[in-house]
Amino acid sequence: MKNKFLKGLVVSFTLVVSGIANAGLIFRDDVSNSAYTNGSWSFGTIFTVGSDDVYVTSLGAFDYLNDGFTSGSIQVGIFDELSGSLLSSTNVLSSDNLVGSFRYSSITELLLKSGSTYRLVGVSGNDYYDISYSDTFNSAFTNISYGYCSSSTLTICASNSESDYGMASFEFNLESSNNSTDVPEPSTLAIFALGLMGLASRKIKKQA
Repeated sequence: MKNKFLKGLVVSFTLVVSGIANAGLIFRDDVSNSAYTNGSWSFGTIFTVGSDDVYVTSLGAFDYLNDGFTSGSIQVGIFDELSGSLLSSTNVLSSDNLVGSFRYSSITELLLKSGSTYRLVGVSGNDYYDISYSDTFNSAFTNISYGYCSSSTLTICASNSESDYGMASFEFNLESSNNSTDVPEPSTLAIFALGLMGLASRKIKKQA
């Protein structure tokens, strides 16, 4: 009985930490930073959401050399691939948070449903895009393909389809922030859980 109690605490703590690990995931890994530009292109990445719904929290744009954008901002948006509707968009700014090779701008949480297909679009403008990155996408998404064309606006197009040249990304969670209360920092939870286990252990020793 005593061992079951301790095991229960350990399992509960593990589940909490696992939930935190699911927060703030990124659609794609860093690109290679081998960049080029020859005008403005609307680069699209077509993808299907896997077995779990995801909640997009920010949209990102490739920032060559991590020194900001030539025009000060990059247009990024997500379309429903079936209807062609623009679901969310923003201008990612040179001052936005830098993670790896991308700057991310927060958006109102956007639900992408399991099994549905969407298109992430980034407009390069006068800025650089990556010409030699490898396809390294989060495993939460499948059926990756591409469609892009020469354009200075967010659009769905398919004049070319060999790549998206690492122009856009997004951050997401596997749970909606609207369905949960504020979550303590992982270190706080660790101390709290270890404290509980310590107290439980002392109590068991006293009772022994």
